[in-house]
Amino acid sequence: MNESELAGTWAALEPTAQQRRRIEARVREWHEAHESSLAGEWLELLKVNPIAGLSFAAVAACLVLIATPLNWVAFAVL
Repeated sequence: MNESELAGTWAALEPTAQQRRRIEARVREWHEAHESSLAGEWLELLKVNPIAGLSFAAVAACLVLIATPLNWVAFAVL
């Protein structure tokens, strides 16, 4: 790798302020265009990978069931 290739690679890793603003604007545009609800994201996960989606949902349900009584105890002590 010569000096010019190294400088080009480094420029890709360290964008200028103008490049950062442009990247940030593109990311915000993409995010706003693809905003979805949490339920929609869960349904999309179930479509893509049903086993992982169902396991994540089961773990989340267990955490809610376990955390609720623990929160009651924690708030009662405080």
